Amino acid sequence: MNRVSRKINVFAIIVAACSWGGFLDRAYAETCPSEDFPKFLTVFSATPEMQQRFTAMRVQALVLKPAGRTDRLEPQTADVANASLAYPLMDPITSGKTDGVQIEAVDDHHVRVIDKRAGNSQIKVFNFSRQTCWVLAGMEDWSIREKDLSAAVQPTLNRREHFCFQRGRAYAGLGGAGQYPLSAEFFEAALENYVCAAASGDPQASLNAASLSLSGMAPQLETEKVEALFKAASTTLAEGAAGLSGFYCYGNNVAADGPCQHPEQAENELVRAVSMGSSDATNYLGYALETGELKTMDLDRAIACYRLAARLGNQTAADNLKRLSKEAASVSTTDHCY
Repeated sequence: MNRVSRKINVFAIIVAACSWGGFLDRAYAETCPSEDFPKFLTVFSATPEMQQRFTAMRVQALVLKPAGRTDRLEPQTADVANASLAYPLMDPITSGKTDGVQIEAVDDHHVRVIDKRAGNSQIKVFNFSRQTCWVLAGMEDWSIREKDLSAAVQPTLNRREHFCFQRGRAYAGLGGAGQYPLSAEFFEAALENYVCAAASGDPQASLNAASLSLSGMAPQLETEKVEALFKAASTTLAEGAAGLSGFYCYGNNVAADGPCQHPEQAENELVRAVSMGSSDATNYLGYALETGELKTMDLDRAIACYRLAARLGNQTAADNLKRLSKEAASVSTTDHCY
């Protein structure tokens, strides 16, 4: 081959390469819905076919599973093939702002879509990565399946309330761990499930719901609802009676500060908690009697309460008993705490 032919062949290769590159550009423009992520998401979510087309060949899928032999659930991640996923993965998302859907840019090449449209107990997170186009690279399913919960129904709960109570406890644990970006949503899901579990008046579910509402970790329930929950809890639980006592003092106030609003009612419920065997309530009744914080001020009864709480194993009460014994001119031997 002469020099002129070689030049012609090289030129032809360059022209062909340029033409092929133009073809690739056109093909990319036709296959990638948009480089703008919100626009891409609208097209991606529209049909199961588009979702599968723009999902990576293998996806990191997170689900909640039981943690060993405990009743806790924790996230576990597995590598899942595109073809084995159940499409559609998400409901359509229209252009613009969609209620219950949050789009968070992690960086220029990664975006998280948090879908809360089904509620806080059914949150799904979709993690997208930008390659030649945006692709779904990971999914997080934070729902709790019934098969992962105990089927043994408690006497005070019907089947639905039983599952709600377990979900409430699991989400409270996830929120309390403080390890996940959705901690606030987990606490809200816990409260919603505890309220569901307390529908028939179960004392423990009622106490959990009222306590979480006043913890500041979840949205507050209305005042009448909190009072009703504490009253249900106080029927059999010392902690419920103590909680109702605090409610009579401070109402639906997370800070629980200021003077006691209804000291007589508060003291009566505190005494009831003591009669149910709560060492913490007994110690606090001793403090209230010592300081006159509630209805009554009685140093002899205060000492008796500290003594009783100390016998129940309350170290704070034991310390209070030592302190008060040193301060008092004479130490009463009465056992009349309440």
